[in-house]
Amino acid sequence: MLNLKGKTALVFGVASEDSIAWSICQHLAEAGCNLILGYQKRFMSRVFQLKNQLSAIQSFYPIDVAEEETTAEFFHEWQKEMPGAKADIIIHAIGFAPRECFDRHMLFVEDGPINTAMTISAHSLQRVMRHAMPHLSPNSSTITLTYAASTRHVPNYGIMSIAKAALEAWVRELAVRVGEDGHRVNAISSGPIRTLAASGIPGFSDILEHVERNSPLRRNVNQDDVAGCAVWLASPLGAGVTGQIIHVDCGYSSTMVPDSIND
Repeated sequence: MLNLKGKTALVFGVASEDSIAWSICQHLAEAGCNLILGYQKRFMSRVFQLKNQLSAIQSFYPIDVAEEETTAEFFHEWQKEMPGAKADIIIHAIGFAPRECFDRHMLFVEDGPINTAMTISAHSLQRVMRHAMPHLSPNSSTITLTYAASTRHVPNYGIMSIAKAALEAWVRELAVRVGEDGHRVNAISSGPIRTLAASGIPGFSDILEHVERNSPLRRNVNQDDVAGCAVWLASPLGAGVTGQIIHVDCGYSSTMVPDSIND
């Protein structure tokens, strides 16, 4: 197990015990990391049920990354409770698109839902980092979560494909902008995982079955697979890695024509 004793992580995106962000919290805690959680008020009861499971959680505050004011408030409240506190790690595990983005043909989705999806799922990385920068320790590591639909078509993923492409562009741009101070920014491109967010994707069970049948490892990834990569990126072992999109998908992204065509 990697040793992150004495490190502090800001974690955004825990919605339930099935969240990838929650698995990352568990693995960071096992490595000795202290945790500060940002949560959406609509998931408050779930987060409160989870908080007692990890003694590493020092505090938690509401945040809505779609709003400048509430994002600033998260950092204000953290600093008010822990003056001068610094973070070594940021986990940005946030993604959302309104139902309208999936219920209508993409040509006819209106600006409002598109803007909401882009703001929360992509542009919020810049907003969170902007507010976090004064409170980051030297050589910090920021990790976000993306999906291979950023570069190829996935049925029914729609607007989220565009949001993930924008998120990955933010990773590259931000990595360059903050790299001179030693800060790193990377994304993990996870294979499909059954989570609360994924449940809103039509046909998601079929995607899971297809990837399991055709990935080189003949299985789907799980939350622990992604969390393991996140801990590595958060640790000194990842000190030379930034601006990267790292695939944790049982090798599915390395395939073009699936073996199942021979069935």
